Amino acid sequence: MAVASSLLTELPQEILVNIFAVLERDYTQEDLRNLAYTCKRLHSVGQQFLVSDIKVTWQLLDVFRLKLDTSLASVTSYITSFSISIPSSWGEWHRFEVLQDVLEICSNLSTLTLTLSGSSKWMQYMRPNAHIRSLILISSQASGLPALFDTADLHAFKSVENLHLEYFRLQCEYPIEERATPLLTTVANLEIVNCEWNYPFSLSLFKKLDILAVYYSIKCEAFTFSERIKNLASNPPTTLRRFVLHLNLFSPVRQKTWYPVLQDCLKLESISMKGFRYPDFEFFALLPSSLKEVELHMTSKNLLALTHLNSLDTGMGGVMAMHSRLEQESGDESNHIQGRVLNKYGETNVRVIAHEWAESMEQRNSR
Repeated sequence: MAVASSLLTELPQEILVNIFAVLERDYTQEDLRNLAYTCKRLHSVGQQFLVSDIKVTWQLLDVFRLKLDTSLASVTSYITSFSISIPSSWGEWHRFEVLQDVLEICSNLSTLTLTLSGSSKWMQYMRPNAHIRSLILISSQASGLPALFDTADLHAFKSVENLHLEYFRLQCEYPIEERATPLLTTVANLEIVNCEWNYPFSLSLFKKLDILAVYYSIKCEAFTFSERIKNLASNPPTTLRRFVLHLNLFSPVRQKTWYPVLQDCLKLESISMKGFRYPDFEFFALLPSSLKEVELHMTSKNLLALTHLNSLDTGMGGVMAMHSRLEQESGDESNHIQGRVLNKYGETNVRVIAHEWAESMEQRNSR
């Protein structure tokens, strides 16, 4: 064992870095620590992976800030991700200056994750930050209603390209203030989960969206029946390359009979839909020429009907035959049907994924 350990420490620096990178990707944090604490050389190589992702609470934020000036001073450049997962209204309003210090000291920090006790309003007082690229905000609103998120509150974050928002009521001060402009012009990848909004707010206010992913669970099913969701599907941002619209509606009665209107999205390459009935021929006929893949999440009953047809029924003569197979997806058996359709511009790959929704399985197990 000692010989093996000696041979390991004699490896070149770049190989040791690659070994730690594999451990970080495929193994646990404990595995990283076990290797890094073997000897001084491995610790010096591995410390950048041990501190790359920092998680603290508001209560311990002051302690962590002090350590950045003392025991962690030599490794601040290795910190790339920082998160506070336990919300605290007092901490958010009285300790955000300490959070600002942390963000400024960790100059290579690019990902910030915050779970908020309420709205994003306190964030409007933060100093400008130019190195956060990915921002994840999750609301834990105790009242059960979505908390307020205003794009103007994030005016300090001038370089955010990836934005994840969960359980918020979205708005932008109208008319749009200049301080809201940075966020609306830098975000290229927007993911919203169980978020609501009212007129005049629109996701099209984000001017450079490349990827838009919209998810709703049964918890927020009511909003999926609002005109705002239908308007989003009818008028998605025209800059999109990928569009995900997942409405977790497993019941055929609740599934939508309307579909996204995509012909103006001239850069769109991929769309994924869930909570919809199988589209009619008009949907396929109006696909933009840029579209390469349509992914349809269907119920098992939908799949059975499609299998009996043995083709994708778009009502068009150019439909190509397809085949079906059983695959493993995320540990569950899911039926897949794949094929190609000829829209009026050219060929588009179609993948139909049929599986049981979580709610459907719960209902079955409760019987």
